[in-house]
Amino acid sequence: MKLTRRAALGLGAGALASAALPRAFSALANEPGETSPASPMSESGAPTRAAAAAAVGDREQDERTAEHLHELILRRAVPLRDAWIEMHVVLALGGEFDRDGKNLLDDLVAETLAVETVDMRQYPYFPLAAERHPFHVLQIMQAVGVPEERAFVAPVGRYTRRELIDGGTALLEPKEIRDELSWVVSVLCNEFPPDRDRFTTARGTEVAVADVVRQHLSEAETAYAGVFEVMEGKKLYQKSAIHSTACNGTHLLYGLIDALRWGYRADGLEAHVEKLVEATLVRARLEPVLIDKSLPGSDPMIRLNADAAKLTFFGHLTEMFGYSHAHHVLELSGGAERAIAEIRAQLAEVTQRITNDYDLDRLSTEVPRAYRLILGDACHAYRGIRFWT
Repeated sequence: MKLTRRAALGLGAGALASAALPRAFSALANEPGETSPASPMSESGAPTRAAAAAAVGDREQDERTAEHLHELILRRAVPLRDAWIEMHVVLALGGEFDRDGKNLLDDLVAETLAVETVDMRQYPYFPLAAERHPFHVLQIMQAVGVPEERAFVAPVGRYTRRELIDGGTALLEPKEIRDELSWVVSVLCNEFPPDRDRFTTARGTEVAVADVVRQHLSEAETAYAGVFEVMEGKKLYQKSAIHSTACNGTHLLYGLIDALRWGYRADGLEAHVEKLVEATLVRARLEPVLIDKSLPGSDPMIRLNADAAKLTFFGHLTEMFGYSHAHHVLELSGGAERAIAEIRAQLAEVTQRITNDYDLDRLSTEVPRAYRLILGDACHAYRGIRFWT
């Protein structure tokens, strides 16, 4: 669905440096666990590193980042027999990717699909134990463009993607979800246009997609409350509610951008998303400083931990803004575009370090969960940087 109006974001350098964040922060920058804003321009008024990089070719930088991430995924993520990793590899490399001569998405569905019976009828679904977030697998299929008619064969039966969507929506009970709704919002807004956004679940619950979007927006703004206070000059940037959400808060906006893409506008959604985007760009300046202050020291494993956190953050932001850019959802000012270029420059640096400077074999043995997270985040980052190449 083509957007009738795109969000206009007036985020020039001054908006980030002065209007959003007061000068008083500079005097408090060195307090432990807290940080103040850095201006998108140097004190001399010279362009930032991102602006300078743009002059010599951001595209070349992004292509190098993509190459490093692609190699990392092929070498380390693809061989792992792990459903969560396999989901992310599909997100990065597509629904047609084969591993050892077999389609990876086919294998993933066969390994994880289950059925639930309601009133004598069976509905296919992906258990949370496998996908971690509700509708995660369905959202990945949507993201990589799996055709609705494509069929998947699992021990529980043969189902097309269309039937998987119908099964997921039939079993959906939004009020029972305790996780973030971003993935649910992405799938529902794609499947149900705003003028036909109501459906009834297998248990008779009436669902209005617009209500699900409202709930997700409310939860996102609650998570961002601490960032808004920073922007208003009420507090310093420090750990807050947003840091307890999935992937350091980076999924919250994705579903709302999808809602805009598919035509949802109720309750001034565009203006709310504008504010959340502005807050996200403020975070992009402050979060890496907070990470380094939270993980001080020169021990290689500590530095790897810090860079892993930055990969999560910058990789997901690159994906989210890249997705918006590819589908013309947000119209960004020059200042915002420069801020996003800086995000990609930061991603390039952290990718270079992770793929060259650290002992990932040691990490895989000593802290396997952290190793898996790096590989999953690399898949998000690879998908994201591809939007820019």
